[in-house]
Amino acid sequence: MTTGIGTALYPGESYRQKVLTHAATRLAPATSETDPASLSRLLRRFLTIEDFRLRMNHNFGASGCETAAARSFVLDLAVKYAFQHASLAFQSNPIADGAHNACALLAIGGYGRAELAPHSDIDLLFLYSGQRLGQMKPVLTNLLQVLWDAGLTVGHSFRTVGDCVTTALDDVHLRTAAVNTRLLAGNKGLHNSLQEALEKDRRRRVKSFLAAILQERDARYLKFGEVVCLQEPNIKETAGGLRDFHTGVWLAHAQHGYKNLAEMRAHDLISENEARKVLRAYDFLWRIRHSAHYGTGRKTEQLALHMQPDLAAQFGYHPGTHLLGSEKLMRDYYRHARELRLFSDLQIARAAEAEPHGTRRWLRRPTSAANEPFVIRGGQLHFDGEADFFDKKPLAIFNAFALGQAARVPFDYSLRDLVTRSSRSIGPTARSSVEVSNAFFALLRRRGRAGFVLRSMHELGLLARLIPEFSRISLLVQHDLYHHFTVDEHTLRAIETLDDLHNSEGKNRAHLRGVLEQIKDPTLLYLALLLHDIGKGRGHGHIARGAQMAERVCRRLGLKEDDAGRVVLLVKQHVTMAHLAQRRDLNESRLISDFADQVGSLDVLNMLLLLTYADLNAVGPGVWTDWKATLLWDLYRRARKLLTGEDAVIDDLAELVRFKDEIGKAITPAVPFSEVERHLALLPDRYVRVTSPAVAAMHIQMIEEVKNDGLACRWVRHGMNSVELILATSDRHGLFADLAGTLAANGIEILSAEVNTREDGIAIDGFIVRQASTRRAVEDDRYQVIEQSLRRAVNGELEVSALVERWSTRNAPRKRTRANSGRRRSLPQIVCDNEASASSTVIEVHAIDETGLAYKIASVLAGLGLEIICARITTERSDALDVFYVTAGDGLKLSGEMIEAVEGALIAKLGRVNAVVAGPGLPTTTGRRMNEKNRSDYQTASDRCR
Repeated sequence: MTTGIGTALYPGESYRQKVLTHAATRLAPATSETDPASLSRLLRRFLTIEDFRLRMNHNFGASGCETAAARSFVLDLAVKYAFQHASLAFQSNPIADGAHNACALLAIGGYGRAELAPHSDIDLLFLYSGQRLGQMKPVLTNLLQVLWDAGLTVGHSFRTVGDCVTTALDDVHLRTAAVNTRLLAGNKGLHNSLQEALEKDRRRRVKSFLAAILQERDARYLKFGEVVCLQEPNIKETAGGLRDFHTGVWLAHAQHGYKNLAEMRAHDLISENEARKVLRAYDFLWRIRHSAHYGTGRKTEQLALHMQPDLAAQFGYHPGTHLLGSEKLMRDYYRHARELRLFSDLQIARAAEAEPHGTRRWLRRPTSAANEPFVIRGGQLHFDGEADFFDKKPLAIFNAFALGQAARVPFDYSLRDLVTRSSRSIGPTARSSVEVSNAFFALLRRRGRAGFVLRSMHELGLLARLIPEFSRISLLVQHDLYHHFTVDEHTLRAIETLDDLHNSEGKNRAHLRGVLEQIKDPTLLYLALLLHDIGKGRGHGHIARGAQMAERVCRRLGLKEDDAGRVVLLVKQHVTMAHLAQRRDLNESRLISDFADQVGSLDVLNMLLLLTYADLNAVGPGVWTDWKATLLWDLYRRARKLLTGEDAVIDDLAELVRFKDEIGKAITPAVPFSEVERHLALLPDRYVRVTSPAVAAMHIQMIEEVKNDGLACRWVRHGMNSVELILATSDRHGLFADLAGTLAANGIEILSAEVNTREDGIAIDGFIVRQASTRRAVEDDRYQVIEQSLRRAVNGELEVSALVERWSTRNAPRKRTRANSGRRRSLPQIVCDNEASASSTVIEVHAIDETGLAYKIASVLAGLGLEIICARITTERSDALDVFYVTAGDGLKLSGEMIEAVEGALIAKLGRVNAVVAGPGLPTTTGRRMNEKNRSDYQTASDRCR
């Protein structure tokens, strides 16, 4: 017998005999009088001992597939024993003697393949014939009850052969689960009838079966991730997971009837080399999956960040000079997962190529490259030349990539293998040659297509041969709780984001697309994106290190000195715009002028804007927001005016007139236009640039309510995961702290905040928030209660600190997930800066996020008598970076003595919570120590632009 991949079903005769001996001893022959509860207890004890034996074998290095098969073998014994008891229990029933003939008990799905993880469910199909279901039901119900009471999770269904065939037409999960079925007990003839009926139906419906499998794959990718290099992949479902292997086998079954890898190999559907790589990868992922189940004591499929260090230690991955053990583990995981993804992709392509009437998605008209043995056939680029072709014409390898780039088609397996082997011949001499550099730059020069070809070059190893420095960040997971992907995947997605911008047509990105069209040489921008994170993987300070490495790469590629200088500058400044836009008050004229001086030219500014846009979009879902886009564009416009010498005054006046007119159209007739002019006069110029006319009109109407009611609130939903709360009220000392605390006391998390105060003392504060318990948008029916609490807080009727403490005690999660401390800086970090602003002291707090964090910080500042002039609250996954512009009670900047007091008070307030989350032994850091360490990469942008 074989598993779905064609390996031995049992891990070994010795192991099998031990299990059988234990079963014979522990599981006494059942009789009709055996109590079901006693039987369940017997099975539970039997399974507990066998699980322990299985875990020991796993820990001693048993292969993943062997462990999966051994688990299935143990459960086979348990299910058969329970079925035997259920049949005997109903011998007084006339149908008892025919129970076995009345039905067939089948294992399907993963259980049918004899592949089970320690906590996997088992799926059973009760196949019956004629009208015998009613007679069988008592037997099968008894069987299920025994298995459930024994601690097993059992999925089951009752069907006839006809039911299976009919239902499978609309249920791809049943159709694929039935590819591998095993008879556990009952009528073998029924099982044979099912297999014959399904095979007959398969031959009739090849196209629909293939399409259904592909639709299931697309849906799975949409839900669990379509890229291999996720920071926290689902071992089973993410691209490159175990399910990709199954998809490849199912495609072969749908088209040819093969049910496992051994049959595919026997019929030359895959090569011996392919099969070897796939089996090795499949087994590795199974071992990881077993350890995840054992480590958590439950069915765990996601390889969460906090699990990775323990798994690395278990598998013998030790930390080195530059890489953590967990980073080494995940690098191997991604390498193997990539093989499974490739296996799945190749089966899709082969199915498409073999289909005589393929769809537009699969087939293209055969196209050949002049004078070269390349042809596009079946949606892939094929090679029909001699094996030594690339040895004779080394540069032809770039022609192959250029053709694939132009047609946007992947290489077939044979060409992939040939290119991979030929790429190894590119050494130091070749990569420094003018011909190779020119061929590489020609690929980067194609706007909108660079990402496609760079990803192909990376997958086949050519990119690492051209730029060896890139191999250091290849498959490197980032333990920063911020990035969603590995460094190389993040980099490639950033380049693809730029391609997507070039190919887009929507109005919402027209301004960015216009900037892209102004770029003189897209090669430099694409190269800067390719190198922007190249300094990672070797400790802190990746920006400075990356700039040095980028300089070497540019010199080796033969770039002109001026062009190389621009690439290096982009790498050195690649976080600057994001940091300044999100963490600084752009009304500081010196900040804008310093930034413009640092950039130096409009072309560099344009490229830096686009690099920042692409970089943020490639971090992960939801990181790029309209709010960040507005802030970034505001910084760009200000710097552009300084660099180009445009008449900013005339431009701003025209913009202001238009802005006022739009507000006038939006407000109610009861509000005079003079209020529009007064409102804008009382707010900084930046307000016009970052606020839409509709929102400004809403603010004016809210301020009218404040005059009568003291507080005005508006709620604006932003999808399912957050909502914006806008408040207007009279400003006072400690107002922000009370508002933030009241939200925390109501179980509301602040994701971002924008604080504005008019010169007449009216505060207009905006908060992007979500419900702490669900991490989703606040429900509409809670708005009124929250507003009542806010009103009482504004009026000084609440003891906010006591309410926050009470909520934290009663509702905050009692068990925190400890973050991986391997790459985490010690938190919290406090930086006080008297140089960044002309009139205020800037306080930056980087801490692990928690409900009420903004309140804690603001309450400390208020308790010291400080006034908050401006606040920027930002949250990225589990990290918060809160920036406050403050003055002392006399309106001046803080003295050195007061800065020390602020640092000490914040450390005392925040240190305990962050220590619990980040782990023991991690000291907190204040501004003075941060300055001595160059503030790491979090502060590099603000350091340069003062």
